[in-house]
Amino acid sequence: MTIPTEDHKPEPFYWDADTDHCPHKPIPERGTDAWDQWMTLGHQPYDDGVLCLDAPAGTGCPACTAELGDMIAWSACRNRDHARARQLPGEPQHQPVAADVASLECLERECDEYFTDEGDEIPGKDTCSHVRRMEICEACSEPGAAEDFPAVVAWTDCAKRTAARPVS
Repeated sequence: MTIPTEDHKPEPFYWDADTDHCPHKPIPERGTDAWDQWMTLGHQPYDDGVLCLDAPAGTGCPACTAELGDMIAWSACRNRDHARARQLPGEPQHQPVAADVASLECLERECDEYFTDEGDEIPGKDTCSHVRRMEICEACSEPGAAEDFPAVVAWTDCAKRTAARPVS
């Protein structure tokens, strides 16, 4: 089942206060004045315990996380746009480059458009209609060590693009 793309958005995730990542130790007994004061230090209750808002775990996709059970990093969101793997000569720069982008489902050839109604793979089908050309930032869209397809950062969203523009 695919969750609508608009439900996929980056959100910060935090470590549970019970972990070593929470700097507010020791955890006082619940229902005491000390507990109430401890909760004001940046803690938020959730279904399985208490989150420490001073212990960020990273940016995740809440829709993928809800579907799969564990925190799914935003860069691994299956519905987020990703770029086809490409070879770069030298160090990547903060500059615009054109790239084919789509969801991981499309880039990994798992999209319905690669198959017939009977479920057979369509021979010779190179791409689906969801793949499109987009101007992305070469450096910001670099893949991490474990990623086959880099997460896309549009050129217009590159924080360093104004510094990369030549002054006229």
